[in-house]
Formats: sequence, C-alpha cells, structure tokens
Amino acid sequence: MRDDCRSAESFYLYLEGELGPSERRGLEAHLETCPSCRGVLAERRLLYEAFTSLPPFEVPPNFALSVMDRLPEPAAAGPRWLAALASGLTALVVGLLGFYLLTGESLPDVLVAVGRSFSSGFGRLLPLFAKLLKVGGLLLDVASGFVTMLGKGLVALLSALGPEGIGLILGLGLLMSLLFFFGAKRLLSLGEKS
Repeated sequence: MRDDCRSAESFYLYLEGELGPSERRGLEAHLETCPSCRGVLAERRLLYEAFTSLPPFEVPPNFALSVMDRLPEPAAAGPRWLAALASGLTALVVGLLGFYLLTGESLPDVLVAVGRSFSSGFGRLLPLFAKLLKVGGLLLDVASGFVTMLGKGLVALLSALGPEGIGLILGLGLLMSLLFFFGAKRLLSLGEKS
C-alpha cells in the first residue's frame, strides 16, 4: 500500500454514496492507479452487498416484557444495616477482649485509652478543618466581590455608551462573527479543492 491510500471507512462511505463530489472524484482517481485499493474496494463491496441483501430484522412487539418475565425474582433483602451493625459490634468486642488479654488492662482502662486516642486525633484535625472552612469562606467572599465589581463595571460601561453605543458594539460583533464564519468557510473550501 502506498502512503496516499485511503482508509476502510472511506470505501464504505463511497459504497453508501456518502462522499462529497470532490472526495468521490479523488477516490476514483486514486482507484485508477492503485491495484491494492481496488482489491480492498472489491472486498468491501462484497461485504456491503451481503449486509444490504439481508432481510430486515424485526423485534417482536412484546420482546422486552417476555425477557423480563423470564428473569428470576430477586431475593427478598432483609435489613442489611442490622447485619452490618452486629458485625461491627462483634468486631469491637473481640478487639477489646483481645486487647485486654494481651495487655492485662481492665475494660475501663482500655475504653479510656481509646477515648484519649480519638480525642487527640480530633484535636489535631479540628483546627485544620476550621482553617479550611475559613479559607473557603474568604475565597467565596473574594469571588463574589469580583463578580459584583465586574457587574457594576459592565453596567457603568453600558450606561456610558448609551443605546447607540450598545447597538454599534453589537453590530460590530455581528459583523466580526460573519467575517469569521465566511472566512473559515472559504478556507475550508479552498482546502477541499486542493
């Protein structure tokens, strides 16, 4: 295959009549000089003709209902939260009992140690969380102030321009949009011709 050979998708588009006139002529000109692509097109044509010759497949009207009727009924779900709570409490009791057996400390001593570790962890995280909330509030205040300032500036600019100035800006914007649109369209059409 040569470097200028076309993709399989372009052959399917050609067979389905979906290519534009310039693309169609370009592909046909390429096919005249490329035996490899002619062979690929012949294979694609056989596949295309085989697919288009198949009769249309029609889904029976109650197909979805019949499939849903054949599915087994879901098992009745019990209160899963109760099982999770029971397993969590069991794990806690086993852990505390294991700690008591390994260290020899009494259950109140173990509970006090656990409470101290939780409180020290929360004691470290709570100031960080408070600082994050404060910084978030400041950022929100800055953003709202910026939006307010931008809105006031836009209102002041529009009132200074008056209706004629606003119409002139809108007209220039529309003109620039049209120039951009038609310029891009022209560039695309020039690229299609080459």
